[in-house]
Amino acid sequence: MVYNQFRFKLLWQVGLTMLSMLALVVVLYRTEWYVTAFCIGVLLLLQLYGLVHFVERTNRDITSFLESMRHSDFTQRFPEEGKNASFGHLYKAFNEISGSFQKIKAEKQAHYLYLQAIVEHVGTGIISYDEDGNVMLLNHVAKETLHVPHLTNIKSLSHVSEPLLEVLQGIQNNEKALVTLHFKGEQLLLSVHANVLVSQGKLLKIVSLHNIQAELEEQEVQTWQKMIRVLTHEIMNSVTPVISLTSTVTGILENEIQAMQTGKPISEEALEDMQDGLRTIERRATGMLHFVKNYRRLMRLPLPELQPVSLVELLREVYTLLKPDFDKEQVKLAVYLPQPDIVLQADPEQLEQVLINLLKNAKEACRQSIDPQVEVIAYGDENRKFNARIEVSDNGPGIPHEVLDRLFIPFYTTKKQGSGIGLSLSKQIMRQHGGSIRVSSKSGEPTVFTLQL
Repeated sequence: MVYNQFRFKLLWQVGLTMLSMLALVVVLYRTEWYVTAFCIGVLLLLQLYGLVHFVERTNRDITSFLESMRHSDFTQRFPEEGKNASFGHLYKAFNEISGSFQKIKAEKQAHYLYLQAIVEHVGTGIISYDEDGNVMLLNHVAKETLHVPHLTNIKSLSHVSEPLLEVLQGIQNNEKALVTLHFKGEQLLLSVHANVLVSQGKLLKIVSLHNIQAELEEQEVQTWQKMIRVLTHEIMNSVTPVISLTSTVTGILENEIQAMQTGKPISEEALEDMQDGLRTIERRATGMLHFVKNYRRLMRLPLPELQPVSLVELLREVYTLLKPDFDKEQVKLAVYLPQPDIVLQADPEQLEQVLINLLKNAKEACRQSIDPQVEVIAYGDENRKFNARIEVSDNGPGIPHEVLDRLFIPFYTTKKQGSGIGLSLSKQIMRQHGGSIRVSSKSGEPTVFTLQL
């Protein structure tokens, strides 16, 4: 019906135009009515203009519609009824398309506001920028952390911190970095973590900025508290019996002095008691001296002197050194060497000390077991996430869960004659080598210490 109306109007205007042209020809050639001919000519021109305007209306409306789409203006509406009813079907299609795009835009805007609210809600600073450093997103936590009210390009952070700018420009996908910032005497330690993605052909970086200064300070306080508890425990264990024994010896000596004042000789039994007491005090004082020396050793661990070290040769030397001791106590020692050999940049003496500590602990842990045995397995990583991994395992009774958390605390030990610094030293050595030491064990099950370099 719509198309029929359009054809009818088009044919009607064409017909009227042709009649006007015919009338103009007749008047010009058959009469001398020049005024009439002029009026018919003007009418003909108006009809031709109306015809062209009517035909080109579709092009104008399509152009107007496409321009509104290009500029994301979805508010424009076309009249579906009225004097332009012949274009009603086209206008209705235009309005439906505009409505659909407007709905999509509204949903997109709502989704963007929702994501922005989530980003603003999280307690971690988030900054997103493109290859040129143009900032796409910056939440309020990042603004507060960096002390910037707004940011259009990360290059503006040069006045905040040059190291931070270098990290943001060079950090790659899934990389992490630590950056120290200073603001008016306040120090911040930022943990920077990046993710890289491609969106609409553009490379974007999404970086999280997390201030871990407070966490490190809290961890440091907890570490010192643990240290103080251990030190207090060890000192009290040594000082309390010394004080008690000193008081006893003093009492014996006072009684003997009073006896001497009455003319009685010093009894041999009293002398033996005082001698035994003084020897005990000497032993405990010597033990305290060893404790202090061990403490100084723990706090003054020298930096490793790195050099190429063959892992095979290192394990062979440790095996040769400890094998007689293991045989003496009838504990089986097995060492599985890596194939092929792995060359590390390490301090051989310090790594050897770590292995000796672990192997001696493993021997003592399993020597009461049936068929006691200790195994050392070394291998590399094909994915190059680490250079080497060494596992020291024993078939002892395992380590209770409540003890596992304290194993690496300085001076903590479950042995009667232990100093409690072996595992602490080992952990420090591994850290200074850029590696780690972990333990896996349950009470009643084998224990595995893992060294990763």
